[in-house]
Amino acid sequence: MKTVLTAVIALFVLNGAAGYAQDFAGADFYEGLQNAREQLKPAGAEVPPPTIVDFQADESQAAAVKDWTVMVFINGKNNLEGDGLADLNEMERIGSTRGVNVVVELGQMSTNRLARYYVTRDTDTARISSRVLGTAAAVDMGDPASVKDFVLWAERRYPARKFLLILWDHGSGWLKGNPVQPASDAKGISDDWTTGHNIDTPQLGRLVRDIEAAGGRVDLLAMDACLMQVAEVAYEMKDTRVSHIAASEEIEPGSGYPYDRWLRPLVRNPGMGAAQLGTTIARTYLAANPDGFQGTGLTYSVVEVAKMRDLAVKMDALARAAMAADDKAAVLRARAEATRYSLADNKDLRRFSQLLMQYSEKAEVKAAAAEVERMLAVGQGPVVFSGVSARRTTLSHGLAAYIPENANDINGYSELKLSADTQWDEFVNWLLRP
Repeated sequence: MKTVLTAVIALFVLNGAAGYAQDFAGADFYEGLQNAREQLKPAGAEVPPPTIVDFQADESQAAAVKDWTVMVFINGKNNLEGDGLADLNEMERIGSTRGVNVVVELGQMSTNRLARYYVTRDTDTARISSRVLGTAAAVDMGDPASVKDFVLWAERRYPARKFLLILWDHGSGWLKGNPVQPASDAKGISDDWTTGHNIDTPQLGRLVRDIEAAGGRVDLLAMDACLMQVAEVAYEMKDTRVSHIAASEEIEPGSGYPYDRWLRPLVRNPGMGAAQLGTTIARTYLAANPDGFQGTGLTYSVVEVAKMRDLAVKMDALARAAMAADDKAAVLRARAEATRYSLADNKDLRRFSQLLMQYSEKAEVKAAAAEVERMLAVGQGPVVFSGVSARRTTLSHGLAAYIPENANDINGYSELKLSADTQWDEFVNWLLRP
């Protein structure tokens, strides 16, 4: 479907979509984003003030309390605009049903506008036919307030027993940057290339807490974006009502989720819980990408937020034990061999712990690493599902952590909740000292 849609998306966007349908891997990750962004953003362009619109509900659908409301925040105000339109068209293959609402906010780089849709079923892959509930110009989709406004609007008008929020865009794990400085760097999630803003990890946590303070909630938080399944991001949700997080340790292709493939089982079984729905998203994503992407094995996992507290205690104990024993040689060897991702400072935490158990000669370090390793086995701690692409496998176990090889990206790490509550930030700094 993606190959066909690449040819017809030009019907929807200016300048053709083929140039937008891309993502980047490995050493080219930042360079590719920089080049694409420079091509798309007009030099010296001024951003007009936002147009404020009172978005209306589709009153024919708004009365019933359904099992799920799926809210998809598609920030296409970057080089992924065409993929966002294609994914909305995939959703229309299934559409909203008696048990499920599907609501989308879609921003476009080519027009610097956004629209909200109540997604309805159709089979026309050459056009988007769902009802537009309102439009606005120059809204900053890298501002957490924009996500909050969309979520509260959707939950008031399309009530449900459970709510899924999908943040769709580029992602860079916990890395800080708001606004993005310099403008070419990708940080956090939801990069709006017209403003240079994005949502960093502390803002993401505050966003969910602000939604809850205003009477809303998110049961399942899914990130259709690269590199977001890291301990630092998951732990930021510890004081929220988010039940589970579905995300990837590795990059994603620009096409992201196959939306029709997981919406179909959801509408057939709308009573499924957050863990089951997250796992359904993960399995269908991996099944759609058995060969990985650009030579990279893909990953996807589902994490139970409530169990991140226990994992943080184990991570803290491991950090303290390694530093107290001055076991740097073993830690460096484990870091060098642990599974790394397209941002190389992200390492699979369970694989790192396994290697540290193997290489350390200090009993207390071995014991602490074994506790972290045990908690990251599927079903033993926060990871309830972990998978990899079938024909391009990787030693990934569902949750990465920041175990850096240099200090280039460390700015802002101390601001994270994981840093405040554990010695992991001290461990990172100890690791980087000569």
